[in-house]
Amino acid sequence: MKSGAKSFVAAGLTAVLLLLSPGVPAQAELLGHGGFVKGVAATPDGRHALTGSFDYTLIFWDLAEQRALEVLDAHQASVNAVALLPDGRALSASDDGTLRVWDPPAGREIGVLQGHDGKVQGLAVSPDGTRAASAGWDRSVRLWDLQALEPLDVFQGHQNTVNAVSFSPSGEHLLSAGFDATLRMWRVSDGTQLGEVSGGAVGFTSAVWLPDGRRVVTTQVDGSVRLWDLEQGVELAQLGEHPGASAFALAVSPDGRLAASGGTDRVVRLWDLETQASAAILDGHLAPVWSLAFFDGGKKLISGGADEVARVWDLEQGAEIGVSVAAAARPLTDLAATDPALARGAEVFRKCSVCHTVQPDNSRRAGPTLHGVFGRPAGAVAGYNYSPALTDTDIVWNAETISQLFDEGPDVMTPGTKMPIQRIPDAEDRAALMRYLEAVTR
Repeated sequence: MKSGAKSFVAAGLTAVLLLLSPGVPAQAELLGHGGFVKGVAATPDGRHALTGSFDYTLIFWDLAEQRALEVLDAHQASVNAVALLPDGRALSASDDGTLRVWDPPAGREIGVLQGHDGKVQGLAVSPDGTRAASAGWDRSVRLWDLQALEPLDVFQGHQNTVNAVSFSPSGEHLLSAGFDATLRMWRVSDGTQLGEVSGGAVGFTSAVWLPDGRRVVTTQVDGSVRLWDLEQGVELAQLGEHPGASAFALAVSPDGRLAASGGTDRVVRLWDLETQASAAILDGHLAPVWSLAFFDGGKKLISGGADEVARVWDLEQGAEIGVSVAAAARPLTDLAATDPALARGAEVFRKCSVCHTVQPDNSRRAGPTLHGVFGRPAGAVAGYNYSPALTDTDIVWNAETISQLFDEGPDVMTPGTKMPIQRIPDAEDRAALMRYLEAVTR
């Protein structure tokens, strides 16, 4: 898979240059979501991770085993950003206009923070973990008390959607980045805007404060990755770009020496912030990269993509971490492996397996188990948080209705469902899938 990997040393920073052949699937994936992975976070020790997705859910992971521990399902729209708090709780922001506080190990929602009038795109937690800030498409930045679970303040001034927020290392100041192509700095104690920097003609998609409390790294719609001096209000350098692509995701290592960016060119780009030069390219995602987070002191990175998976990278070894998912991605049972008539159906089911298992123990990923699906009313698996589109319908799943679902698409057959929009236009593929499902879901 890898076409080359070499080490370099620059200004005391050792990094690995990883060049992977474009378009070749990566070795290890955190499988489970049924939509874009738009938010990722990891505990500093690397034991656990949290991902949030377009499929409305969060998944709490055991990173060592790359195994889903809990699916957190209460949002009513896409989850855009996630954070793990120092006290073990978690926080998420969603297109449903809310922030939600969770107890991930228990799989339990603790509270809901409401105030935004529209989608919440960005999220940040203060260094001491007592406050959160959110960036909304209602053009506001909002401050929240994470102990009392109450709103604290609203910062207004952006002239378009706000996409990102970041606390200063001291926690005294807050940075916001908007589609109005401005960076704005606020005093947390009273909401006073202290400064504004223009990014030119294109909007900012993300911004992260560096540990020195002075510099900031940003990404923009035009794919540029830039370094700024907030004290002087000037651009220090354009680190580089995602050529011909937009950049959405951004993270900075805890020591402030390395930044990572991701975008629609499907790669993660690493930047040496001391030499202000490109450091590495991590190529493995099969679709745009939406989210990034460093952990283990900056030695490792987790990335989330529109290919519906999260990938874990060892930056010292220059490789992905974890076991191969070839078997998990190809649910070829012994029956399908020996029966050519079922083999094609098993291949078609690969996409379904991202969201569903066929196990009888009510195991689930982003969607409920398909065990016993034939003859089952829609919305009938106990314990799964269905959308009203499925609980309020009289559909009974069988070969005809499941085939219709993938012929028309969930958005047409069950309007308002949170099922990812996916179709199987080929009638022969649908027929093969039905034969396979009938065999393995009994």
